[in-house]
Amino acid sequence: MMRGFVFFQIVLVGLSSAQQPCIPPSGKPSCVCDTADGTIDLSSISNTDGTARFTNIPQTNGDPQFTYSYNPCISYYEGYSSCSYGSTAACQYTENDNYYMLGDASTETMYIDSDTGNNYLQYDNGDDGRVTKVYLMCDQNVDSPSITADGDGDTPLTYIYHLTTKCACPGGCSDSSIPTVPPTKPGGGGGGGRENSGKSGVAPGEIGIVLVIVMVTGFVTYFVVGAVVLNRKFEKEGKEMIPQKDLWFSLPFLVKDGCVFTFGPLVNLIRHKTGKGGGDYENIK
Repeated sequence: MMRGFVFFQIVLVGLSSAQQPCIPPSGKPSCVCDTADGTIDLSSISNTDGTARFTNIPQTNGDPQFTYSYNPCISYYEGYSSCSYGSTAACQYTENDNYYMLGDASTETMYIDSDTGNNYLQYDNGDDGRVTKVYLMCDQNVDSPSITADGDGDTPLTYIYHLTTKCACPGGCSDSSIPTVPPTKPGGGGGGGRENSGKSGVAPGEIGIVLVIVMVTGFVTYFVVGAVVLNRKFEKEGKEMIPQKDLWFSLPFLVKDGCVFTFGPLVNLIRHKTGKGGGDYENIK
């Protein structure tokens, strides 16, 4: 029985020293945590204009095909694909000009270990299940924060950053205002400001969708306004309210004539080659 009691105590000690998620103070973002030693507050090192505070971060093992970006506390935009959708906390850029979101800013959670000080921020719901952990390295002498990126070498799809700053220390930095509404996309759509990427930051298909919307809206406006004018000013009713009615009613026949004129020679050539005669086009000639 004594052994069981001792085992139970060991389990309790183990649970008490494990990483525990921190619930931020009321009205504060998840990058703020009240601890027994003071408040850890990263809000002052976060960009709030839709760009990333840290960009073009090389991978620590020297692999040149990957670079990274990161912004604590609030989302940002970068490049194209999912990193440009406005929910990004961390992003990976490859030498093949691809972007992968490594974590959603809305899932930001700070984990605290009061015994070891091994505190980190975690972000989930990245592309294909990617997860990011940003380990907080407390250094009271570091006024300008620095960051490294290890990639996902040890655990596939789990990306590791190390953020060194005095703001990672309890009481190291004062509170800074963070918008409760995500920022809008910066001008040009580039987001994180990656240099020499050669991309406009517009997601594929966005321009086409906009053009289709504009075209449909224009057609609807044309017919509605035209019908109102013909009815009110010229007292037209029924199909007579259709603007330029004769043109639209003759359009199918004009399309048919255009197809015959365009494809007629080809059809006649095929008929001639198959021994079925030259058809109407040849007779007209």
